[in-house]
Amino acid sequence: MGERTPLGRITVLAPGGVGGLLAGVMARQGHPVTIVATEPTAEHIASAGLRVDSGLLGDFRIGVEAVPAATEHADVLIVAAKATALPAALARVSPRLAVDALIVPLLNGYEHMDLLRAHYPGAHVLASSIRVESTRVAPGHIAHTSPFAALDIAYSGAPADRVETLAEALRAAGLDVRLHHDEAGVLWRKFHFLLPTALVCTHHRSDIGTARAERRADLLGVAHEVEAVAAARGLALDTARLTAMFDAAPPATKPSMLRDREAGRPMEVDALGGALLRAAAEAGVPVPVTERIVADLRAVDAAG
Repeated sequence: MGERTPLGRITVLAPGGVGGLLAGVMARQGHPVTIVATEPTAEHIASAGLRVDSGLLGDFRIGVEAVPAATEHADVLIVAAKATALPAALARVSPRLAVDALIVPLLNGYEHMDLLRAHYPGAHVLASSIRVESTRVAPGHIAHTSPFAALDIAYSGAPADRVETLAEALRAAGLDVRLHHDEAGVLWRKFHFLLPTALVCTHHRSDIGTARAERRADLLGVAHEVEAVAAARGLALDTARLTAMFDAAPPATKPSMLRDREAGRPMEVDALGGALLRAAAEAGVPVPVTERIVADLRAVDAAG
C-alpha cells in the first residue's frame, strides 16, 4: 500500500467556538494552521495565541498564525462561519488560494453547499456536520463544554486518500470522525436533530432539558416535518430514533441559535428554518409547526 498524500496546510476561516476548537487541536498536533478572522480577532490571536478549555480534549494555549485575509494556498479549508456572516467571511479567502483544496464546511443546514461550490469551483467541497458544544467566550478563547466532539464527513467525490488522511489527522487530534458515501444523509441527519432543537430551544429561550419537558410536542412536530420533507426528497429519516437522542442529550445543552438570541446577535433562522420552508414548498409538504415558530423568530430577529 502506497503512502498517503500529506495533509498540507490547514486554513480555518472564522475561529468561533467550533473553528477555534479545530484550529487549536490541529495546531497542537503539529499541523501548519492559519486562522483567517476579522482584523481585531486576527491581531489578538497572532499576538496572544489561542486558548482552549476542554474537559474532553484538555486545556491548553498555543501560538497559531492568524491573518485578516489569506495569503497562502490552503490544502484544507475549514469554513466555520455562521450562515449570517458567510458572504463576508468568504471574501477573506480568495478562490485562487483554494484550488484543489478539501473544503470542510461546519455550518448548520445544507443550502451553503451550493454557495461554496459556486464560490470555490476548483475545490472539493465535502458535506460535513459536527456535533459539539463549543463557544467563543472572548477573541481567541474557546470553551468546549460538551463531553463529545463528533464529526461526520462525506467523500463527496473528492480523492479518497486525501479525505481519509484528513479523517486520520482529526482522529489523532481527539475527534470522533466517521466517513460516509452518502452526502445527503450526512447533511439531513444532522438537520433532523438540529432544526427542532435550534428552533424550539430558541423560541422557548431554554436549554434542551427544559424544552423537551415543556415543549415536547413542538420538538417532535418539527422533527416529523423534517422527516416528511426528507422523504419527499428520497431520504429516509427516523424520528422515533431521534426522540431517544433528544432524551439522551445533556439537559444543559444550548444550541448556538439560542446563544445568539441571548447575546442579541443575528440568528440563523433563515438558514435553518427558512431552508426547511423552501424545501417543503418545493415538495408540496405542509410544515405548520415549523412555519409558526419561524414566523415568531423572524419577528424577533427583525426587532433586534
